Amino acid sequence: MKDRKSTHGGEFPKHSRREPTLTIGLKAAGSALVLAFGILAASQSLTPPTPATGYRLVFNDEFDSLDLSQDASGDHTWYANVWFNHKPRPIQNISTSDGILHLKWTRGQKSDDTSIESASPDGRNFHAWKYGYFEARMKWDVVNGAWPAFWLIPIEGPRSEDRYDGAHEGGEFDVFEGQGDRPSTFFGTIHHWVGTKQTEVNENRVYRLPASNDFSQFHVYGMLWEPGKVTWFFDGRRLNSEKTYPIFDKQRYFLILAMQAGANWTAGNMTGVHSDSMTMDVDWVRVWQK
Repeated sequence: MKDRKSTHGGEFPKHSRREPTLTIGLKAAGSALVLAFGILAASQSLTPPTPATGYRLVFNDEFDSLDLSQDASGDHTWYANVWFNHKPRPIQNISTSDGILHLKWTRGQKSDDTSIESASPDGRNFHAWKYGYFEARMKWDVVNGAWPAFWLIPIEGPRSEDRYDGAHEGGEFDVFEGQGDRPSTFFGTIHHWVGTKQTEVNENRVYRLPASNDFSQFHVYGMLWEPGKVTWFFDGRRLNSEKTYPIFDKQRYFLILAMQAGANWTAGNMTGVHSDSMTMDVDWVRVWQK
């Protein structure tokens, strides 16, 4: 994602968190057990995709239910408040039905996107990984202004552990970004941030798909991250590989799934946008590691 000006630099946001009660503790423990048993069951029935041959399943959400924190705290699978953006996401626009996650943006909502993240805003609870194969099966409304994204950023940010040689520094993986006015283009990007400045970005990040491509139907979006290298996949087909920047090998990355609105790569830009709502549907998301 490119709406990242407040991600690094300056004072880190301070978050308040009440001490957990016994009820919350039991709920959190139950949530962790459900996730663990779900991964175990899935790992016994799912075969690793070709790019992840020989890998094991370490995270899996089929969205038969949704373990979403209601107040951005506690031990949960997902949170609706990314740490560097204080605008509240509309939880009422995040739902599941028939095993599908629905992320719906509606005109007039306070934030430019409706998203979920696998880390709490204070960084105390998270699912994050260093290296692996990351994949999601998704579809989205291909309309002007739609900006769907499947991306990863480092947990070191919200944990205030991203200072290197005196500067806040981090990477960013965009497994996939789309633009509604470009229905046959897959965008896959890596960014290197120092403070609020983007210092490096891969040149080959635009992948032309056949004109018959239909993003409004389900496809599998994947990315293989290995030491010093990243490779993008679409429906199991390799698109491109790039060398990663050294900062990536120092950090662990958590998931973000988002439907953002904004034309021409500008969050909140409603020029030429006529839709009152846009939705990204996610069938499942998985992480595989050696």
